[in-house]
Amino acid sequence: MKDYEQQDCQLFNTGRFNDIVYAYFVMAARQAKTHNEQVVPLLAALEDVLHTMSAEEALERFRGGIR
Repeated sequence: MKDYEQQDCQLFNTGRFNDIVYAYFVMAARQAKTHNEQVVPLLAALEDVLHTMSAEEALERFRGGIR
């Protein structure tokens, strides 16, 4: 991971961007015309991941094909 990416991850780990991530997720679900009963568990899972996984770990998993 590059230095600037690590700095970005440190800022993200503060939780300052969680509401923005939630907003993007909800807007994407609406655009995809996903029913609320399908969105709610995914939103709960997103909240859990944001609170239990560091940004560095999430980025590494994403780049590695997500495990």
